[in-house]
Amino acid sequence: MRGLIALLNVSACVTITIVVLTMSAHAQAAEEIPGARQIDRSAMQEVCESNATIEVDPKGTFQCTVCPSYTDFQGNNRESFDLQAVYQGHFSAKNAEQLLLVMAGCESHASGLGGSILLTRDRTIWKKSGYFKGDKPLECLSFKSRDGLDRLACFAGDAHFGTASYWINAVSYKDNSLHVDPLLQDIGANMAGGFPAAGYCYEQEINKFEKLPSDSGFTVRVTQSRGLAPPAAEGSCGETEIPMEPAQTVNLTFQFDGDHFVLTPGSKDGLQAIKNFVPRQ
Repeated sequence: MRGLIALLNVSACVTITIVVLTMSAHAQAAEEIPGARQIDRSAMQEVCESNATIEVDPKGTFQCTVCPSYTDFQGNNRESFDLQAVYQGHFSAKNAEQLLLVMAGCESHASGLGGSILLTRDRTIWKKSGYFKGDKPLECLSFKSRDGLDRLACFAGDAHFGTASYWINAVSYKDNSLHVDPLLQDIGANMAGGFPAAGYCYEQEINKFEKLPSDSGFTVRVTQSRGLAPPAAEGSCGETEIPMEPAQTVNLTFQFDGDHFVLTPGSKDGLQAIKNFVPRQ
């Protein structure tokens, strides 16, 4: 968890580089393109707006060396726009090949330190169908909805002043617009130098985020621990030794009915245990 908080503070996550695969118009639910080296350069040219600004960093990751015109820091050549992940599927068009690219950089913290780009293949080239500032998930699971489009359940997070927050949303891109439905909120940690919350130092970590074997939903496991900061303690959480209570593990299941994700009845007590773990000020 502390490593992830530090990661969020510098607006970075595990780099995933990929290669564009041929897709059927009737493919299964969208999926992250795994393991290979890089996507088609023509797709990156649409992202970067100029072939001259495309580079591959030492890790083999595509990046734009000049911030594109649609970002906060447009024209800035001292910051890069880095490819983090790519998902292939049918996000806004059932009969077109589409890619969803997750990008980091070229945006202010207020704008989410990055965003996602929806690309649609038009014959032999890729065209940008939408840019969604601040939409920068750490990981997504994909599901085929009744309307033939792909719906995502995405885990994301952010950190400010030593306190991190994490959430899971249902996300769709129908009509080339971003649609977000919150599924799990109120998860976080202040152990990277944050100040106590109602007197508590605490850690909550999503350490399992997986599809059910039937693809009918997904499961989440949250591990959480907390400890009361001594009244006389100086400094912030993570800088003072705090006696922590025994860790709790909470498991949740969300079912997907083809349109919506719904928390199962057996998970409702677990959701309350997460929400009530840290007293709200």
